[in-house]
Amino acid sequence: MKYKGILPERKTWIKAAIFIIAGYMLAVEILAGRWAYVPITILVMPACFFKKEQIISEDGVDIQYMLFGRIMHNYWSWDEITTLHVDHRRARPNVMLHIGKGVVTRSYIMDPADCRAVLKLAAHMNPAVYIEDLTEEQVLHREEVRKAQRAAKKQKK
Repeated sequence: MKYKGILPERKTWIKAAIFIIAGYMLAVEILAGRWAYVPITILVMPACFFKKEQIISEDGVDIQYMLFGRIMHNYWSWDEITTLHVDHRRARPNVMLHIGKGVVTRSYIMDPADCRAVLKLAAHMNPAVYIEDLTEEQVLHREEVRKAQRAAKKQKK
């Protein structure tokens, strides 16, 4: 089963505006004779056609970058993944899933049902992975306890 992250689609007028602005910048740099900036401007223009897709499957976690029919994969296998953390508050009504590999983290916005399925899949594929799935109430309770502990420390001083 494949689960996909929810990514906002770039609006057509934004793509057109980026392309027009980059074309204008290219013309200005050529006319001014600043040749060092021309390659940078040329690299900005294809950004309008860039697409990204986040996929979680039995194979692992993958981010696919697509540009002009070419696909580049940034793939993590389940053996490389060390942590999964669910954030119920940041992406309401959806859920933000943070997937960690050492000190590097990827964030995926997902449907809550898909997120639960991904957590089960992760536990099945890599039993050693640390999974933190606290409900919103548990997170609020933990924050209240920490505030009370800090207040108690301040009173002792």
